[in-house]
Amino acid sequence: MEQIPVKIEAEETEEAEDSNETPEGIELLASMFIPSPDGTVFVPAPNIASMFPEDILMKVGRQVKEGYEADKDSMTDWSELVEFGLDLVKQETQSKSTPWEGAANFKSPELMNAALKFSDRASSELLRSYDILKSKVIGSDPSNIKMEQGERVAEFQNWQLNVEMPEWRDEHEKLIYDLPYTGSVFKKTFFDAQLGRNTSSLITYPNFAVSQDIDSLSRARRFSETHDFSQNEVIEKQRQGIWLDAELDLGSREDDGAAESEADKFTTFIEQQGYYDLDGDGYEEPYTFVVQESTGEVVRIMPRFEPKDVLIKGDGRAATLDKLMQSGTTDGEVVRITAEENITKYGFIRDPQGGFLDVGYTHLLSAIVSGTNTTTNQLIDSGTLSNRQGGWLSKEFRKKMGSSSFKPGEFKQTGVAAIDLQQGIMTLPIKEPSQTLFALMQFMIGSAQELAASTDLKGTLGANAPVGTTLALIDEQLQGTGAIVKRIYRSMSAEFRKLYELNAKFIEPAQYQEILDDQEADFRQDFNIRGMDIVPVANPEISTKTQRTIMAQAELSLVPDLIMMGKDPSPIMRNFLEVIGSNVTDEMFPEETPDVLLQKLLSENPDLQSLILEEQDRLDLIAAAQADAVEREQSRQDAELASKLDKEASEVSKNEATTIKTLEEAETENLNNDVTTYTTALQLDSQALQQ
Repeated sequence: MEQIPVKIEAEETEEAEDSNETPEGIELLASMFIPSPDGTVFVPAPNIASMFPEDILMKVGRQVKEGYEADKDSMTDWSELVEFGLDLVKQETQSKSTPWEGAANFKSPELMNAALKFSDRASSELLRSYDILKSKVIGSDPSNIKMEQGERVAEFQNWQLNVEMPEWRDEHEKLIYDLPYTGSVFKKTFFDAQLGRNTSSLITYPNFAVSQDIDSLSRARRFSETHDFSQNEVIEKQRQGIWLDAELDLGSREDDGAAESEADKFTTFIEQQGYYDLDGDGYEEPYTFVVQESTGEVVRIMPRFEPKDVLIKGDGRAATLDKLMQSGTTDGEVVRITAEENITKYGFIRDPQGGFLDVGYTHLLSAIVSGTNTTTNQLIDSGTLSNRQGGWLSKEFRKKMGSSSFKPGEFKQTGVAAIDLQQGIMTLPIKEPSQTLFALMQFMIGSAQELAASTDLKGTLGANAPVGTTLALIDEQLQGTGAIVKRIYRSMSAEFRKLYELNAKFIEPAQYQEILDDQEADFRQDFNIRGMDIVPVANPEISTKTQRTIMAQAELSLVPDLIMMGKDPSPIMRNFLEVIGSNVTDEMFPEETPDVLLQKLLSENPDLQSLILEEQDRLDLIAAAQADAVEREQSRQDAELASKLDKEASEVSKNEATTIKTLEEAETENLNNDVTTYTTALQLDSQALQQ
């Protein structure tokens, strides 16, 4: 019911001061949320009831109360059997006054016995260890990233359930012990602003009302929970601003039967998760209403959705309300609103008649237990009459009337003739307790035990019953119980997922890192529901300690065979000690380092030392041969490289000589050409001079 309290400090404009009209449509939905300074986060207002006129609030209150009463009426058959069964469980200390004063008033404990056996088995498995939940990786995880994220999340949420939410274990244990009686219990998981943390509160009969005609909570039109508040608690909520400061009929409860002082009086309020069309567009939005039961007075209304859950169509496009609020647009039409679901149903056995609420042992065993009580009381009364007897005295019997007491073996003088004594007294025609009635009583007790899977195996199992037979009988007996625990297991998974989603909204990353003592823990990445699931650690097959012990004993019987095969039997022995709850397991099986294990192995196997030395010598020879081969290969490669380098050097020298020769020949040819040219020039000059 509680959310983060927010102090509203809105700037009032002249236009707002002049107008008292309530906004409508998308504008009204947007006004139910307070944006952060950067406009990216929207927090619901602590109470939007003050936004609406009195006539609207009266209609809302009337609808809430009528819906609550209609749902209670639909639960009549279911709740009557619960009440009848709970009355059978209550043991009586006073005798009955019918058929006579002091008649037997025995009540069979079979219903309580069945419920306690189930609850003991379930609680010892579901709440067995500190770790209550674990993560389950979804999809591929080749690098184990999801697994590491899941381990961090599981460590944090286990800390939450055990430390930050200290009431969780007690309330969940109460749930397990209440469930087999009523058949249906609920949990509400939410952020409690007063506590400043997440919480998961228990809702038990008769403090809830829901229609029997629905298929699931997600399709329920309403879910109502009743709370009793004292006058001080009401005033506190009003002064905190989370309830309207309305005139309430304090100190009144419709079921007020016991006298109580003014200071002790409580008032009943209905907290209902339902629907109402407050924005006037014809589409009912999901809200949480708080209404006084006796008067129907509305004291609080809260949106049961976030802006991102509202899909709006406008201008041919669809967008969520938070996107429109960020852009400053409030035009469009609501297409769909996804309601927040914070209620988790815990069921026992599905209703054979198809009702939404599951049934418990009060529904299944009440008739049998009632019949057992009747037959047992009849047998007791019959035995009482048979032992005490009584009868008539003839009018001729003149002995003074009155009671007489006898000691064992005592005879008293009557003063009446023997024949008169014999003929003057007639005892009542009373028979001994009926054997047929006794057989019928045993049949009904057996039927109840069979239906409740609570048969005592002591009469079935012999002293030397084989292990396989024992396990088979226990498994057969617990099949029904195991199926119920699987349903509890699934409900716990749903509750843990709700807690996971709340953590993603409200937990500070610094707190997450502090609790884990890991500054590298990435809060936003770890709380990504798409990559993992949160499930209970407990085994849904509900293996009892007896089963685990018998299985451990069966494994222990194989130890001699394992030793002959050369196998290590220590894991089996360690498991057996843990199953029976031994306190010396760690001392008997201390954690050993590899060096310690090696020394222990050598001390237990003296011949192993020589084998290890021989093996070491062999490995040394192999290593030396490998080193020699590597050296020879290296020498060969070096020789090949040197030859290759010499060949390349020779080629270089040859190329250099050829180049020099070519250059010399070119120079000689050029010189000859120059001489010829010069000679020719001289000849031409000589001829010129001669002329």
